[in-house]
Amino acid sequence: MNSVGLHLNLLKETEHLSSSPVRLRVMLPIVALFACVGFALWWAILFTQLMLARTEAQSIDADLKAKSEAHAEAIGRQDKVREMRQQLDQLAYYRSGVRSVGAPLAKLAEVMPLKVQLTELSFAPPPPDPPPKFGQKAPVFGPVTNVETQKLVIAGRTTGNTPIEALLISLEDPAFEPLVTKDRRIKSFDQDAAAGRGKRRLLAFEVEYTMPERRFAK
Repeated sequence: MNSVGLHLNLLKETEHLSSSPVRLRVMLPIVALFACVGFALWWAILFTQLMLARTEAQSIDADLKAKSEAHAEAIGRQDKVREMRQQLDQLAYYRSGVRSVGAPLAKLAEVMPLKVQLTELSFAPPPPDPPPKFGQKAPVFGPVTNVETQKLVIAGRTTGNTPIEALLISLEDPAFEPLVTKDRRIKSFDQDAAAGRGKRRLLAFEVEYTMPERRFAK
């Protein structure tokens, strides 16, 4: 015969216990504590990364500023070098345009025939500066081209044709290349009007030479 058992629950609702070995009221504070610690660590990591990024940005900014200053200084030096090179080029142009006539003139004194009396030895002035163009305020100083020519005038008196011919032949020497070219013109070859009666009559001459070109270039 089966026996029938009766189960009576005499515990109150508040006295019921959970079957879990860990109670919820104990776990909630622990979980909240771990969450707070996790959030604190997360914010600490974010703050550290932010500080590192800010420090790196400041370092990059300082480096960029230093490089910008160095770049500006380099550009300034390049401009200065370019300006100095232009000045040197201009000085080289002037140096190329300088006539070295001291040595040829000294040589001319050595080859001058004794029977030739010089009355003039002159260089024609360079061409005048070109006038300003229409609408141009400032005048143009100096030649407008890289080549400039001048004339050398040799005038004097002599007793005949032979001394003049000797002088002209002497001027064909290579030592006079800086002074004269083969382009010459005898402007006058007449008797000297200053010769009076009883005096030996002299011949007046004037020879105009085209000098070598002055080239204002290196």
